[in-house]
Amino acid sequence: MAGRKASTQEVEQPAHAGRRKISTHTIHDVAAIAGVASITVSRYFNTPDKVSPARRARIEAAIAQTGFVPSQAAMGLASARSKVVCAVIPSIANSVFSETVQGMSDVLRSSGYQLLLASSNYSTAEEESAVRAFAGWRPAGMILTGPLHSAQVDAMLRAAAFPVVETWDVRPNRPFHQVGFSHEQVGYDQAMHLIEQGARRIRFIKTGLPEDFRAQQRALGYVRAMETKGLKAEVETPAETDPFEAGAAAMARFAATSPRTRPKAIIFANDNMAAGAILAAPACGLSLPADCAIVGFGDFPIAKRLTPALTTVHPGRYEIGATAASLVLRLIEGADGDRKPPEPQSHHIATRFLVRASSSMAARGARKGA
Repeated sequence: MAGRKASTQEVEQPAHAGRRKISTHTIHDVAAIAGVASITVSRYFNTPDKVSPARRARIEAAIAQTGFVPSQAAMGLASARSKVVCAVIPSIANSVFSETVQGMSDVLRSSGYQLLLASSNYSTAEEESAVRAFAGWRPAGMILTGPLHSAQVDAMLRAAAFPVVETWDVRPNRPFHQVGFSHEQVGYDQAMHLIEQGARRIRFIKTGLPEDFRAQQRALGYVRAMETKGLKAEVETPAETDPFEAGAAAMARFAATSPRTRPKAIIFANDNMAAGAILAAPACGLSLPADCAIVGFGDFPIAKRLTPALTTVHPGRYEIGATAASLVLRLIEGADGDRKPPEPQSHHIATRFLVRASSSMAARGARKGA
């Protein structure tokens, strides 16, 4: 109260005082209200299909009445099996991975599993920190992005007692199952699309992220295509890390270059960079695709709404996540049945090359001396 001197007396709290329970009710309370055995309630959470519909309804009513939430840690210890699958993606903010996460979540949820997610921010060090933390919880399985990890992550995964699936890329001789596609082949196909239209001066612009390994693989595919046709490859790494700014800056540099030496086509590492370039072109006095053809990657929602609409590659984002989650569940089931685990396999997801207006004029550029 006002005017009263504040007390400085400290009251020692018991060691468990900071621990907060989600619910004061126990599994035994739920069982008593539902009129079933406690083991039946446990079975309801672990293998609900083995509980009759009538008992499930009574248990659900008891859970609603008590607000009971089971301890996943305790259930994992009791059953020696977690109901959580962990995943590490490069970026939560990047929309290209959102559908992959949705695919994982949809498949796992339908089988009674939950997805625990972390972002590596395109950093192998941050990925290692996430994998180490997740592994300590003994998850049912783990899904990672790409096959390139730190030596410590590879060692942890090889020693793990849970199945591991790598996504978004396929590389030979990996000890884990993979779900994805060849980014190098995508880069090759992007370049060949422009070459076949007559473009000869073609540039590839990577992201400003040094550990965006998949963009680097697409750049290698572009280089292979150019060398196959006896053409000079030009790979540029922007200083800007924001993709829209990187694309806009690329257009400004393009406009400042002599028309005689300008590239007639640019492949951007992702659609956001390409969008930044297309949106900046009018202010730079450029007409696309007459002055320069543009190709992106990702098939982001903005791609087909740009003017000109962006030629891009759709990478099967949802299919990657759903397939990876289904594979993890099959591997979990095999481990539970004490069957010999299958040899690691590569599961290829088809990509779609979407030709739109932004690259349809490359041939006109060729006739002007591309």
